[in-house]
Amino acid sequence: MTTKTALLATLVLAVLACEKGGETTPPTTGGEATDTPTDTTAAGGDAGGGEAKTEPGAPGVKWADKTYQQRKEWMGIEVLPQMKAMFKEYDEAQFKGFGCDTCHGADGKDKNFAMPTDSIYPLPKDDPVKAAMEYDEAVTKFMVEKVTPEMARLVDEEPYDPKTKTGTFGCFSCHPTE
Repeated sequence: MTTKTALLATLVLAVLACEKGGETTPPTTGGEATDTPTDTTAAGGDAGGGEAKTEPGAPGVKWADKTYQQRKEWMGIEVLPQMKAMFKEYDEAQFKGFGCDTCHGADGKDKNFAMPTDSIYPLPKDDPVKAAMEYDEAVTKFMVEKVTPEMARLVDEEPYDPKTKTGTFGCFSCHPTE
């Protein structure tokens, strides 16, 4: 499994931290990360079996180094609230009920929140931004200019730049290909 795939798979599992009934603490679920480190010392914890000594979501720990629990917390504390606010600012009516299923689909939980999801608009491999602009220019600009860079920042990745072909987080981090 590539590092990008592993990160995306873990990001997907971390979405289990969705808001539920106004809770601010991420719920626990049956999703499991098989390659999640169990040694809390890597995240500033106590090697003597005590609780990790980091803040919820481990804000000082890079996404790739967070434990599964820290990723779930980060999604609930940082990612979901920021994305929800951003989408609602873009279109309050359309995104009134923003939640995990907005990006991961109604069957997200059944699919362990795997991304990309077939629940959002598929894009062609060749020039996905052009195709998306033809489909909906306003939403595409919002995604390219705001959502992608912010989501990349939240998971410690570089936004993909189609002009330079650099960066790791882009359209296909969430969207399926046609």
